[in-house]
Amino acid sequence: MPIEPAGTGAVTSVPRMAGPSIVRRPPFGSNPLVGERGSDTQRRILGAALNVFAEVGFNDARVELITRHAGCSRPAFYQYFSSKDDVFWKLAGELGHEMVELGDQLDTVTPDVEGVAALARWIDEFMILYETYAPVFSAFQAASRDHQPLAQGSSSISNRLGHALQRAFGSDDHAGGATLATGVVAVLIRCSFYQQAMAGAVERQRLIDGLAQIVHRLFVGPVDGVNTQRGDTALPRRQATPAPELPTTDHGRALRPRGEKTRQRLLDAGATVLPARGYHDARVDDIVKVAGVSHGSFYRYFESKDDFFRVVAAAASTRMIELLDVFPANADATKLRGWLEDWFATYENNGGVISTWQEMQSSNPELASFSQGVASSVLARLIQLLDERDFGDPLVDALALLALIERLPYSVLTLRFTDRADAINAMVAIIRRGLMGFTDTGND
Repeated sequence: MPIEPAGTGAVTSVPRMAGPSIVRRPPFGSNPLVGERGSDTQRRILGAALNVFAEVGFNDARVELITRHAGCSRPAFYQYFSSKDDVFWKLAGELGHEMVELGDQLDTVTPDVEGVAALARWIDEFMILYETYAPVFSAFQAASRDHQPLAQGSSSISNRLGHALQRAFGSDDHAGGATLATGVVAVLIRCSFYQQAMAGAVERQRLIDGLAQIVHRLFVGPVDGVNTQRGDTALPRRQATPAPELPTTDHGRALRPRGEKTRQRLLDAGATVLPARGYHDARVDDIVKVAGVSHGSFYRYFESKDDFFRVVAAAASTRMIELLDVFPANADATKLRGWLEDWFATYENNGGVISTWQEMQSSNPELASFSQGVASSVLARLIQLLDERDFGDPLVDALALLALIERLPYSVLTLRFTDRADAINAMVAIIRRGLMGFTDTGND
């Protein structure tokens, strides 16, 4: 699957500050409020942090890098922030404020061509917001791992944006509908990333128009002449190739049954450790402790943590490709739901490796390249599948489907923002009605 890059280009804008005043951290001075000069310093630190998160990723960001970019001293930094985590959550709060405002700007979406056009304009604004805060989106998984209460706050912001979508379409505000709407938000976020990461694969306006058609079909239903036009069928400039093989190391020897069992115990332990600690913070110590084996046993089967991850990633990609080859696009809702259950199980059994890939863009080019190759192979399969319809844009719709099957399991199993059954119901509805053009959601 595509990974969210640590670097998405320089950030030239500085986020505006929410709230009436800026507060110093104690014990600097008797007056906790700062003036215009202090406000400017804090804004520069926030803008510098965005640049640093973009260039090196959250894990490799250091306060020294941030202050160097901001042109201020370490003491000045610590007047306003306690750590890089503190800076990140301030930026995340600013992003949340902007997302809530964006939701408030979404007016009623009518079931006609004008409604699709209005939705496209709103999605354009959404993508502009993503572009401004791309490093925050990219760093969220790593930053939130030790700050679950703060991470849960972002869930409520996504929910509010989802409620804005429901309100715009006059949709019922019930639990299942809320999950459906927040699922759409997740797809919009991920497709905004694809537009940046897959340079040249899809033109921006084409993506916006295609997403507007999908969302409109989902909430209004397919309407001839309104949201069922046949879009552009041009494929990405770089044709997708078969899924690459990632070299793994088995030390050139066959394993006896007992050895194979121990090796599998280690791999199963990785499925527990990776989503909990992430690629950067996972240690061999953590893996062997969960597996109940010694360090020596680990190095009998794997040369290093990277070698271990290669084996996990290769197994995960193989299973994903196998499942996509039997994707039941035109089947009834029951079969589709069964396929999605299998997809969730594969995600869980492989430790959410799809999500973990996004943490290694800068630190492990080999694995990053491998994940991009898998994404290319998956996208080619989805385009071929969706090209059989007589409506829609196969490329844009394939990107939306890729975003859906990647991000909803992540939301359920890694972030724990969403109930699994609700997420699967939302995915069934988005696939059947939004992507395949059925008149029902499959959840009636």
